[in-house]
Amino acid sequence: MKSIIVYYSLEGNCKLIAEAVAQEIGAETLELKPKKDIPTSGPLKYLLGGRSAIRKEQPELTNTDLGIVNNYDLIIVGTPVWAATFAPAIRSFSDAVHLQDKKMAFFACSGGGPTTKCIEHMKTVFNGNSFLSDISFTNPLKNPMDCTNKAKAWAKSLL
Repeated sequence: MKSIIVYYSLEGNCKLIAEAVAQEIGAETLELKPKKDIPTSGPLKYLLGGRSAIRKEQPELTNTDLGIVNNYDLIIVGTPVWAATFAPAIRSFSDAVHLQDKKMAFFACSGGGPTTKCIEHMKTVFNGNSFLSDISFTNPLKNPMDCTNKAKAWAKSLL
């Protein structure tokens, strides 16, 4: 099954998980890059990130050929949790590609809060696809070995 992991990672947590999953199942990766990103630290990180997520903003991405994801059988989408939902770059991606009838799976990384609403919001945005599974991770960069092992086990279950 031809697979791709599409993810956004502000601080590297989602990147760590995406790379572990890709390595385990031989998938390609596509990191979403906004043209203008938010700060990676300080109070503006939370203020701007949370506000943009709540407002359902769609930042312009530097990625130019997002349509290539339609060539894959399995699309795994990864996001940090911001204000109980997914990062705005994921919304930009969703609107750009309009996926339908694809096998999809999701992962979310958080600092310790619940991820249930985030995953449900992603299912709504990617409605019209077949959802195989979802998983969440707490602070992957603080516990990389356990999180990457968990990610690899989950990845195997998708095939």
